[in-house]
Amino acid sequence: MGVPDWVLIGTALFLGLTALIVPWLSEVVKRKAFAPSLKISFELKPPFCHKTYWGSPKNPVYFCRFLVENTGKSQARLCEVVLEDLWICDASGRSIKIDNFSPVNLKWAGHDPPQFLDINPGRKFFCAIGYISSPSYQYLFEKKNMVNIPGKESIDIPRFVLDQREIFYAQPNCFVPGKYAIRVTIFSENASEKEIYFEISWSGNWQDTEPEFFRELVISPSKKI
Repeated sequence: MGVPDWVLIGTALFLGLTALIVPWLSEVVKRKAFAPSLKISFELKPPFCHKTYWGSPKNPVYFCRFLVENTGKSQARLCEVVLEDLWICDASGRSIKIDNFSPVNLKWAGHDPPQFLDINPGRKFFCAIGYISSPSYQYLFEKKNMVNIPGKESIDIPRFVLDQREIFYAQPNCFVPGKYAIRVTIFSENASEKEIYFEISWSGNWQDTEPEFFRELVISPSKKI
C-alpha cells in the first residue's frame, strides 16, 4: 500500500476513535462540572439545636440536628444518613470504640421522613442526631425503647437518645451522662459520600432554657476521633 492508503486508514481510525472518545469525554466533563456536592454544617444553637414539645408544653424536649446542603449543580439522589461507629470516653479522656456496632440510619427531620431523600441544588435539609426529653417524660414513655450502655441500666436520669430509624437491641441507642463520639456518613447514588464525627458531652442535668441547657449538653463536630 502506498502513502495515500496509509493516510486514509489513519484518518479513518482517528475519526472512529474520536467518535467513541468524544461522547465519553463529554459525559465525564459534564458529570464533574454539574455533579452534586453535599456539605455538612452544625452549630450548637437554633435552628440546629432547639427546644420544642412532645404534643404539649408539659412535655419539653431538646432536639439536636445537623444541616445537609447540596452545593452542586444537579440533584443528589437517594441520600441516606448512616450512624456507623460509636465511642465511649473513659475518665482519662481515652476514646474506646464499641465493638461490633452495626450501622443504622439516622432520621431526616420532618414528619414521617423517608430513609432516602433527593436533594436539589441549593436545597438544605436537617438530619437528626438525637434528643433529650424531660426526665418525667423519659421515665413514663421512652424508657422501654432505650437500649443502655452495659452496666449503666439502673441510672434513672435523662438520657441523650440517638434519633435512629431502627433500634437494635444488641447495641446502645442512648447515652447516660459522660463523653461520647459518633461517626456519621451521608451516602448518595450520584454524589461523593460525606463523613463527619461528633463529640458529645452530656452532664445529665436538665435545664429549662436553651442557653443553660447547651452548657450541660455540648456537641462538637470533628474530622477524626
